[in-house]
Amino acid sequence: MTLALGRLERRDLPAAAQLLGRGMRDNPINIRAFAIADDIARERALARFFLPVARGLWMRGEMLTATSDGKFVGVCGLAPPRHCQPGIFEKLRIAPSLLLQHPPATALRVMAWTGAWAKADPREPHWHVGPVAVDASLQGRGIGSAMLRSVCERMDRSGAAAYLETDKPENVRFYQRFGFQVTGECRVLNVQNWFMTRRR
Repeated sequence: MTLALGRLERRDLPAAAQLLGRGMRDNPINIRAFAIADDIARERALARFFLPVARGLWMRGEMLTATSDGKFVGVCGLAPPRHCQPGIFEKLRIAPSLLLQHPPATALRVMAWTGAWAKADPREPHWHVGPVAVDASLQGRGIGSAMLRSVCERMDRSGAAAYLETDKPENVRFYQRFGFQVTGECRVLNVQNWFMTRRR
């Protein structure tokens, strides 16, 4: 597969959200938070949720893209130091995707999940990496590695620390290959979560 890495353009936010929905459909925390048994329905719900998330991240940071034959195959969010967490107005833009499309319990679970992750965010200046997703049908083909390699090279050039969260043990091993170390763990919605930091 021939990959090209670039930066997401505003017009491509819907495509990025759909890719995030496909790529993160089976993440344990997403399954637990949205409580939708049908895979396709959960994928669509996640795409709706990730659209305002991606838009907010695009506005305060950037999104790295991986394309092959002109098609998005991977995305990786990057939020700069002091802009890691969404502000109140960004949260308000996300709220309708939860409150209008799901039972109130879903919004409460998502708030518990995102709140736990926000609480774990390090105080030291860092770039926040994520969400990171590769299209579900193409995982395991080096796309995630290409994006993370680019991110780490950028961190090394600037001497910056990077931080991320994950809810999948195989992702812990993946990120460790790029120098991330587990700096915290907790259970959120009865799902194990790992917090990982890569220091300069």
